Amino acid sequence: MSRADSPLGLDDIVRLASPAPHSLPENTHMRTPTHADSASPQPIYDSDRSNIRTTVTDMLHDDQNSQLTPREKQLTDMVLRLTDTPIPDTDQLTRQADTIVSLTFHRDLLLHQAEEQRLRWAAERDGWARMAEALIARQSKHRTTNPDREDDIEHLNTSLESENKNLRQKLN
Repeated sequence: MSRADSPLGLDDIVRLASPAPHSLPENTHMRTPTHADSASPQPIYDSDRSNIRTTVTDMLHDDQNSQLTPREKQLTDMVLRLTDTPIPDTDQLTRQADTIVSLTFHRDLLLHQAEEQRLRWAAERDGWARMAEALIARQSKHRTTNPDREDDIEHLNTSLESENKNLRQKLN
């Protein structure tokens, strides 16, 4: 995922259904399960949806209600159609949104740690490069300041080799 993509917020995922603008008159035989103790409309869960579907299906197949008016038939068809597809559980969506937020936070944390590690490695690499340059400069400085010393060492080495050669000949 690129940084340009912004993570989804909870409001982007969860959209609660708004209440109906007007309520239908209650029929005693068409009572649906409601949450009477809550002041705001609650989303319908899978268990409620299946109960509503069962009630409406039983109503359609009940012999006493075989005389349904076209409007009632249309309403029952609408209820069956609306309850046909499962509505996502808001608790599950909330948990998923929380998980997404947590994973996004951890991803950002890991990216930040990786960037800090890269910067630390780059600083260490630069330090090693500066140290190598300093050692090379010091070595070349000693070579340029003491060229006679190298010649002296070579001359001393040559004289020692010739002396060793003479001593070997005397031993033999």
